[in-house]
Amino acid sequence: MVEEFKLELERRSELGKQAVKRLRKEEKIPGIFYSGESKAIPFFIHKKHLHNAFQSHARVFSVTVGGKKLHAIFKEIQHHPVTDEVLHIDLFGIRLKDKIDINIPIVIIGEAIGVKNSGGMLSQNLMELSIRCQATDVPESAEVDVTDLDLGSSIHVKDLDLGKSELLTNPDVTIVTVLVPREEIVEEELEIEEAEAVEEVEVEEEKPSEEGKSESSSQ
Repeated sequence: MVEEFKLELERRSELGKQAVKRLRKEEKIPGIFYSGESKAIPFFIHKKHLHNAFQSHARVFSVTVGGKKLHAIFKEIQHHPVTDEVLHIDLFGIRLKDKIDINIPIVIIGEAIGVKNSGGMLSQNLMELSIRCQATDVPESAEVDVTDLDLGSSIHVKDLDLGKSELLTNPDVTIVTVLVPREEIVEEELEIEEAEAVEEVEVEEEKPSEEGKSESSSQ
């Protein structure tokens, strides 16, 4: 389990686009705290502090809201489409005794034999897993060992074992694949085309000529 990180939130009373713009100019990120036990609470957090929270790799955070000490997870993080800077965050209050639905990052470990020995290319198709687990037992990540992955082979969500955590992501989704080098694909296509061309020539040679057919029929 990853240790908790204490988020320092400050309640904000000014709402609207102009207020949000002022906050961002002051290196502060606006957000909303949601909970099934209370109304939504607008807040802001200092940009540097939020960065430290991300760097902690924590999944569950302790917060103080309305004078109460609570626990929360990031429910949604909005990024700028060009700069990728964080624009807004949503926090969701939880109880440590409850199970929660959360996304965890996928971490690739090892070097695939299809890459090492055959020049293949490793292609990761899925970056996160959606799981359900106890709030006190959130995995830091899901490790996927690709060491034994050969050319054309894949690892799917259903191949993983996350212990007590329940996988919510579609089990048939492909996580990672070792792609065949493009050069080999081109060579195979050329070989097929050459074989087809030879076959066509052989077939043409076996056919009687139209002139031969005419002579035979006149006799």
